[in-house]
Amino acid sequence: MENSYKYGFILRYPTEKKNLTMIEYEPWHYRYVGIENATFMKEKGYCLEEYIEYLKQFEDTYNGKDLV
Repeated sequence: MENSYKYGFILRYPTEKKNLTMIEYEPWHYRYVGIENATFMKEKGYCLEEYIEYLKQFEDTYNGKDLV
């Protein structure tokens, strides 16, 4: 768990984020989000729901164009 972000994985349902995820802590439930995303989420202490909300502020910047 301590190093999962280095490989692009996040703990999907952490204990302290139950109020946002609406799911009880699941120590086995990891999700691959990529190394850059996982590192950023680790630094900010974000769960996936918080990160998605953070990213929404940039929607207008790219006018809905896919950056990939």
